[in-house]
Amino acid sequence: MVTDRFSFLKIQQALYYIQGKAPPINQDRFNIVYLLKMIFFSDRYHLRNFGITATGDDYYAMKLGPVASSTFDMLKGRSNERYLSSIQEIDEYNVEIKQQEEDELSDSFKEAINFALKEFGDCDWKKISDISHCYPEWKKHESELSGFKRVQMNEIDFFDDPDDSLCFAKFGKKNDPFKDDKEYLSLRKKHYDAYHVSR
Repeated sequence: MVTDRFSFLKIQQALYYIQGKAPPINQDRFNIVYLLKMIFFSDRYHLRNFGITATGDDYYAMKLGPVASSTFDMLKGRSNERYLSSIQEIDEYNVEIKQQEEDELSDSFKEAINFALKEFGDCDWKKISDISHCYPEWKKHESELSGFKRVQMNEIDFFDDPDDSLCFAKFGKKNDPFKDDKEYLSLRKKHYDAYHVSR
């Protein structure tokens, strides 16, 4: 279940922000898979740096990588009709988000999106999907996935680092862009775990 922090309007604004800030020459900024992976990378950054995801969405492991469930439904035209008029379908795989304000986007959410854009914004949809497969929160479910099957992911796994640094070399990156100080990350993870256990 999505948290009470989830907002269709906020997600719309985030998607518009991504399309507006992504490199103009990258036509895949309209691609649904590209947008979902940018949301994932933004949420991963936000959780590791601020203790919560920016979207409040539920994540599932699917064949093409981690997917924010309610965001996916919205992009595919299967959610709150009030907001669907702001999503212009280009074709089965691409959408354009109509102009949005930014009043629902916190400074920390913008920081997280800007990080994702800096590290992955010039990727095409296939490359950004493949990069998302490097991360342990998806990889732990890889053997369970086939066809359209999906498996719910655990947010606490977003704090883990990939074991295989070679995974990033094939994408032209020297190392994992999310690499953080291990002590700092461990404290963040313990704080997150304690908060959720106490609820």
